[in-house]
Amino acid sequence: MDTLLPRFFEFGAVCAFIYLLGYCYRGPSRAKTGFKVFSIGALVLVSIAASTPLWLTLALAACAIGDYYLSRDGAAAFVKGVAAFAVGHLFYIALFLTDPLSDISLIITNSRIATLTFLAIMSIIMMSILWFYAGKLRYAVLGYIGVITSMGIAAATLPWMPNYNIVMLGVAFFILSDLILSMEMFLLSKQGWVGKLAPFLVWAFYWLAQFSITAGLVLRGMQT
Repeated sequence: MDTLLPRFFEFGAVCAFIYLLGYCYRGPSRAKTGFKVFSIGALVLVSIAASTPLWLTLALAACAIGDYYLSRDGAAAFVKGVAAFAVGHLFYIALFLTDPLSDISLIITNSRIATLTFLAIMSIIMMSILWFYAGKLRYAVLGYIGVITSMGIAAATLPWMPNYNIVMLGVAFFILSDLILSMEMFLLSKQGWVGKLAPFLVWAFYWLAQFSITAGLVLRGMQT
């Protein structure tokens, strides 16, 4: 199965690239859904083939389900997508906290206190803003922000060392992608250049996040 890992990564990357250039900024379609789901589904196959922790496979699968719903139209699909991603982040939290090298005491080191304080402040600011702009979706959005903030805190229990640094970079990309997505959906004008650029940034950071987390854990597994 190890010989298939590069092929799975390549397939996911190709699907992600096609989605970036041809579909991330367009409305719902079968092709859009297909490329979006396959780009993460390929990473699910990587996780299975590399025998990474089950939590990673579950997290990626939940996010693939979330991608399916978020590629469809309507408020109901949006809520289902957010719920699936929230579950995916809970799986990621379990993945990080159950890692053999996870150490909660690392959170109170000076460098991580600064990083996590910044994350907490950003989360509070976004919650405060989106409370007024998210309308009927405010509770789902605020709950999601709380979950992804918890994911960042869980990642801070991992050591700063090769491969784990790749994982934490992926977590940072994930948070950045969700921040831009929230701004795109509720704050930015679709007609301005920033609003037009947002879908490309959201997808690029999101897929790189999933890729980085997966690749980091695959490399870690190869060295153990």
